[in-house]
Amino acid sequence: MKTDISKILPIVIINWNGFNDTNECISSVLTENSENIIIYLIDNGSKEEDVKAIKKHFSNNPSIKITYHPKNLGYTKANNLILKEIINDGYKYFLLLNNDIIAQPKSILLIQENLQNFKTELISCKMIINQNRSLMDSAGHKMLSSGEIIPIGHNENIEKYNLGFKNIGTCAGAGLYSTEMLMDIGLFDEYFGTGYEDAELGLRAFVAGYRCYYEPEFIFYHKMGQSLKKVFNYKHALKTQANIFYTYLKLVHWQIIFINIIPWLLRFLLITIIGIISFRFRYLKILYTALGIVLFRDMKKILIARKTSKRLRRIPWWQLLKEQEFFLKHNIQKFYKFIIKGEKSYFENY
Repeated sequence: MKTDISKILPIVIINWNGFNDTNECISSVLTENSENIIIYLIDNGSKEEDVKAIKKHFSNNPSIKITYHPKNLGYTKANNLILKEIINDGYKYFLLLNNDIIAQPKSILLIQENLQNFKTELISCKMIINQNRSLMDSAGHKMLSSGEIIPIGHNENIEKYNLGFKNIGTCAGAGLYSTEMLMDIGLFDEYFGTGYEDAELGLRAFVAGYRCYYEPEFIFYHKMGQSLKKVFNYKHALKTQANIFYTYLKLVHWQIIFINIIPWLLRFLLITIIGIISFRFRYLKILYTALGIVLFRDMKKILIARKTSKRLRRIPWWQLLKEQEFFLKHNIQKFYKFIIKGEKSYFENY
């Protein structure tokens, strides 16, 4: 009997020199009703021992479809090649998972049971920090008036996030995506390598009129830092900051940019002064170098991307402005954490 494709959940997982994490991730996914799951496992140019382990453990599993790339294509390009295949095969939704994710046993089954009933095109899962399962990693994304897109609930108690709500995007570490939406707005922007590509895609979907919903019943545990520590260096930190500027200039309405320009410049000046006084020169180097990249080296690319995405800015500018959270509260929290307490920021850990 022919399988009803609408009942099958495709799951996309990328492995890059992380077989042990990948094996644990897949084992957690295949514990429930695996006959209606197909895992698209991509090995992204791993070392020989990882490739051998993947072939040994997964090549005979009918629920796993493996693609091997001889070199690392980066996160966006490797995903896009598989997403085109998933779209062409006619699936309605798919689940993206980092290989350092562990699924709660019932979550995959719950997703399958609701696969034909989703009312939104993006679904954020309840991502919990695996090293401390009382703390949230992400409940999706929100946007600050400074232009940054940040995770909701990071390092907060999980009990605060037991109810669903709308947001403006999902973390690709554990997120559900509509193929119909991607056929309209496009796949991951390959300007990105690894870092912030999910934030850009979520904002692109939002300005195009699509909606994202946080579903607290879909629970996944994230081994914080497992994937990032393999790629994080000065180059990666610099590219991530450039990606933040790129996303804002590519997708946000001109009216909002004009309204926010004075507060943004004042904030930038204040960050610079505080950075100098507190000797945070590593961060200032990232900030100013990234700004130079987008204003000079990549501005032509940004203007082309902005023109191409013009058709997607379907919601009125005031609707996006209303959705943004004023940056002051977040920046005061950062000031206390990084200046008063002396902790290193994300961009200083290279």
